[in-house]
Amino acid sequence: MKAVISRLFKSRDELSFGNIRGSLWALVLIFPLSVIAGNLRYFDHSIALSGIRSSELSFFALGFGWLILSFIPKRFIIPSLLFTAIACAALTTFQVFMPFGPGRFTIYLALKFFNGLSAACAFYIFCFTLNNIERLFGLALIQLYYGFYFSTMSLFPPVHTFINFQGNIVISLVFLLLAVICLRKPVPESERNEPEGGKDSRVPLIIALCIIYYVITYMSNQIEWAESSVSSLAFGLGSFTSISLVVIIQMLKGRSALYIWLMFLAFSLLGLGALLYDAPITAISGSFAYGLGDGLGYIIIYYMCSGAIKLSRSLRMFKFFCLAVFIQYFVISGIFSFYFSYFEAPDRFLAFGVVLVLVSGCLVFMPFIQKRLFEQDWTDGLYLKDIEEYSKPLAETAELKAREHLNLTAREEEIFTMLLSGSAPKEIAYTLKISYDTVNFHQKNLYRKLDIQSRAELFARYLHVKSNN
Repeated sequence: MKAVISRLFKSRDELSFGNIRGSLWALVLIFPLSVIAGNLRYFDHSIALSGIRSSELSFFALGFGWLILSFIPKRFIIPSLLFTAIACAALTTFQVFMPFGPGRFTIYLALKFFNGLSAACAFYIFCFTLNNIERLFGLALIQLYYGFYFSTMSLFPPVHTFINFQGNIVISLVFLLLAVICLRKPVPESERNEPEGGKDSRVPLIIALCIIYYVITYMSNQIEWAESSVSSLAFGLGSFTSISLVVIIQMLKGRSALYIWLMFLAFSLLGLGALLYDAPITAISGSFAYGLGDGLGYIIIYYMCSGAIKLSRSLRMFKFFCLAVFIQYFVISGIFSFYFSYFEAPDRFLAFGVVLVLVSGCLVFMPFIQKRLFEQDWTDGLYLKDIEEYSKPLAETAELKAREHLNLTAREEEIFTMLLSGSAPKEIAYTLKISYDTVNFHQKNLYRKLDIQSRAELFARYLHVKSNN
């Protein structure tokens, strides 16, 4: 059992809780808070205007928010986050106390637009600043919220009402506070100055899977909006369970993303299939599977997208993802909304048919997807700057490099720092999750550039220099 548990800290993605940097707590929370603020439903989504449900109109507004960010220059993204946070806090407070009517609905749509733009800005930080475990932790927080939200819907209706109204003001103010902190402590310079990349990126393929995920969850939501057969309590429990299942899979399988994606497909199809039948047992079991599949899909798709975007080091890929989100919210939602309103057949049967086709297509093309994506590196891996204990030594190395005009690559800086910290090559390989031969390769290049022959010379020349700093 000890050996199995220890694999959690030896995986390819390095999902060790010890790598969560406490100093970046605001950056870890900013995207989860943006999602939570944008999800709270303090307007009746069953209302239809000109044949279009208010829920669809809110999706359109969210989509336009993501679209706008794809045209904003890089230097304005963090200031835009603060601006949208102020707008969201003001509009939330204003519209919560307004009487129901056209004016409140107009403000609600404006709020959804700013929710979408703020979430897109926050996702920029989520991608380029955080490491793997920090992003996974943030996504787990979102699922904890969903589990709590839907559980209280049936168990504690007053609590649920409070969350939707007064609680949303509190969340908006906390989000504003985080935006102010992010403006004062934006994306680290080491990230912002990296060159544009994107070649041989897995981002387009992951975005394609993201669109499939969105269509499947959209089809599932048709049952939630149109039918009373979904148990919110069972759905919430499924959301809670998805977090535990991700941790268990990661313990047992190093390449856990493949298994989580397959389980998302399986549980989504099983959940919708069970909900086709109007029976108490199918309502509970189907809702639980539906919530479990939805939670697994959300965690893994955004985990993969953010990791691949950071690995690509390409702002272009990030903006491509923003455009894809707009297409999901505006184009796909609009098309299916029209057809679901056009057909007289029950929404749940049409939804199940679409999901069945998508799941079957994913399984047919799984060998291609597995080879091009899951068998390749799509996460940003592990760097020394992602580990709290090495943040200060690495900063000292950067100062020494600038002062001594050392021509070192980023990986050579890491090897240099760890060698001076007393780590042996095998320890360096284990910490950075790279091979022993790779460490030797970089160490030889490091010694050549520094014109030294041994580690003793390295200590003699640089150890006292760093100690004086």
